Amino acid sequence: MNQSIKELFYLPNLISLCRLILSFIIPILWVNQTSSDIIYALIVFGALSDTLDGNLARLLNQRSNLGKILDPLADKSFINMLFFLFYYEKVIPLSFLMVILVRDLLILIGALYLIFLTKGKAIPSPSILGKATTVAQLITLMLLFMHYFLYSLPELFLSLVINITILLTLTSGLHYILSFRRMLSHA
Repeated sequence: MNQSIKELFYLPNLISLCRLILSFIIPILWVNQTSSDIIYALIVFGALSDTLDGNLARLLNQRSNLGKILDPLADKSFINMLFFLFYYEKVIPLSFLMVILVRDLLILIGALYLIFLTKGKAIPSPSILGKATTVAQLITLMLLFMHYFLYSLPELFLSLVINITILLTLTSGLHYILSFRRMLSHA
């Protein structure tokens, strides 16, 4: 059996795949005005699955090249889809959405370029700052959903969380650009 096919059935990769599929299911449920409790439960599952897949990969010794690609792809699809839905609902401004999208697009292009140039020998791994940004973005998404669809949170608190998320997003984007540049010079 092809190694990539075998790796697809690793439990951590299946969890990442579920998160990727949720990126397509949640918008359908959202547009069809499915119960906000169900959507929120799926968002919480998606957020928790991000931590679960990485920890299981280490615990079960199922780290894989497929997982190094599938996990961040699922993260970016899941997070960007939710931020887009919040923009669509006029909950967040376009500028906030653009910070998230541009950072992720630059990371995706940089990683693909690096993989292409090194013929797959250099697959960038997420940095601690990148992981912190993902956590901040997921927390922001859960809090936004909670605030606008379940129960109100203090505006000052939400503003603080959003500003921290923007700062982390911009900082990690710059960090990835510098890291990719360093990796290219060593390749």
